[in-house]
Amino acid sequence: MEEKKRRLLTSQEPGSGSLADSGTSTGSRSSKAQARVKPLSKFSIGWRIIVPVIAFVILTCGQFLNTNDFFPLGSLTQYATAKDLNGTVGSTCIEAQFPGEDEPRRLGFNTATVGIERGDVESQLDRVIAHPELMQSMADSYVRLHPDEPIPETMILCRTTTQLKNGLAVGEPEQTTLAEWEVR
Repeated sequence: MEEKKRRLLTSQEPGSGSLADSGTSTGSRSSKAQARVKPLSKFSIGWRIIVPVIAFVILTCGQFLNTNDFFPLGSLTQYATAKDLNGTVGSTCIEAQFPGEDEPRRLGFNTATVGIERGDVESQLDRVIAHPELMQSMADSYVRLHPDEPIPETMILCRTTTQLKNGLAVGEPEQTTLAEWEVR
């Protein structure tokens, strides 16, 4: 156990442990083996202390700010509570109304479709609902990423709510419109 501690606290090689620890060495051999043990430099000790402290500070800030901007050290609220197996599950979605179509078309909520991930919008959902003009950037990204597709007339931020019974989806999901934006 002592040799293991010494290796952790010094730059000693695993095979170069002191023979004095095992009881098979005497006098000068023991002092030579001990002389090879070098303590960690101040730099080595410093970065081993600073890196975890920085990670802890980022994790704490992510918790207090309730943001995922520092992923994977962001808010851990998604793991904080268990879901009710007989409750509901909500999912944010994005739709677009295209010219000549009667019904809005559901778009994939990801960087390849609208230039932003669902989680990034969900973390700022209140802000997007209060300022639907923020959806203009999603429309612009859609046009840029899909040049052969028609330009959307309206962007619709919606939420689907699924009822659970014993942890399984029951019935059709309900859809609610959260915000709409006329594309410019």
